[in-house]
Amino acid sequence: MTDECEDLAQQLIREFSSMRRFMSTCVSNTVSGEMAVMRALMLADGKLSPSQIADRAWISTPRVANILRSLETKGWITREPDKTDRRRVIVNVTDRGVAALEEKRRLSRRKTGEFLAELGSDDAHELVRLVHRMNEIIEKNQGARLREILYSENPKPKDGFSDTPTTNN
Repeated sequence: MTDECEDLAQQLIREFSSMRRFMSTCVSNTVSGEMAVMRALMLADGKLSPSQIADRAWISTPRVANILRSLETKGWITREPDKTDRRRVIVNVTDRGVAALEEKRRLSRRKTGEFLAELGSDDAHELVRLVHRMNEIIEKNQGARLREILYSENPKPKDGFSDTPTTNN
């Protein structure tokens, strides 16, 4: 890595750290809490086991258990025994949960739109372009692991990120 890239890396890390300090708990929860669990469920047509949710949302199993209790109290999910294996529990999204998630999405789009408007058109387009490019690079390097988590019934254990793409993670 060149000295210039290392300097830029340090600046980028500092900027992301600074942004994080100002993020609300709502944003934090979206990434690693209730919304992450709801997103994992919605991507799976609303039905997963708690361990599948943990793998797909990248959240620990004990944290998922706490989040599920909260979501169940709100009426956003139900839990029922698996019809094929009564020892397993299946989490289902309720109509109330779908409606709540849609409302959160609308709010998120509005708030993000306001932020992008404040950036201005040119900078907003550039930001979206750069984040898209970042995702392309991440997908290239980690795509196999992400696909495994999102679409596999039994993803392999998480073992961190590698520098090269592989299907043996």
